[in-house]
Amino acid sequence: MFGSPFTVYRRIRDNRRLVKHLIFRDMKVTYHGTLIGWGWTMVEPLALTAVYWLVFSLLRGNDDPVFVLEILLGVLIYGMFSRTLSRTTTSIVGNSGLIKQVAIPREVFLWSIGGFQSLRFLLSLLIIPPLLIVWGIELSWALLCIPLLVLGVQSLAIGLGMILAILHVHIRDISHVVSILTTAGFFLSGVFFGMKHIDEAYHDTFALNPVAVYIELSRSLALGNFEILEISYVVQAIGFSLLSLLIGCIVFVRHESQSIKLL
Repeated sequence: MFGSPFTVYRRIRDNRRLVKHLIFRDMKVTYHGTLIGWGWTMVEPLALTAVYWLVFSLLRGNDDPVFVLEILLGVLIYGMFSRTLSRTTTSIVGNSGLIKQVAIPREVFLWSIGGFQSLRFLLSLLIIPPLLIVWGIELSWALLCIPLLVLGVQSLAIGLGMILAILHVHIRDISHVVSILTTAGFFLSGVFFGMKHIDEAYHDTFALNPVAVYIELSRSLALGNFEILEISYVVQAIGFSLLSLLIGCIVFVRHESQSIKLL
């Protein structure tokens, strides 16, 4: 049972060219025919942040660039998580035609989605240093660690997605449930607020949401301020991500062959 992660790793490694092809295929399809192409990976989150800033900052009389940066990082990280989770959930059913015709390890579809969303996130991060310079915020070497958050966030999202993809084959309502939960999670994961905005007595409860911890960690890395975020919260979030990936691999390897018969 515990060899399942190695089975998934071996299948992805043996089909890495196909995974790479699917990642860049999705990239080309998403931005095909647009004027600025991959530039939308930076323009889109920046535009969304401007809207949220207008609603939550200017209307309250708060023109703090740090607050804008915190919203932007929250939008980027939660966007990567939610899109990966939603699309991996429906990936098996969505590719049922191809799965029936060609003998391809089904993990390829889920991990290529994770790779595509990770690439979008990394490209979006390119706007962070210029914004920090414009706002007069000191650049820190800790900024270089923000891309590493992909590992934790995507381990959590893909692990959950592997479980939900199997369930979705049996119960098609799962995709609607995931859509509701990811929408609710957007407001509960600290995209518009952080630990500094809530009472210290609730920090432990707030940290039970690993996505919220990753968002808080990204802000600490960008601003070089680690006074609020405790290391135990980060270790706990990483533990949740690894456990999610482990259970996801076990469930997927054990049940995907039977689930394919229901497509």
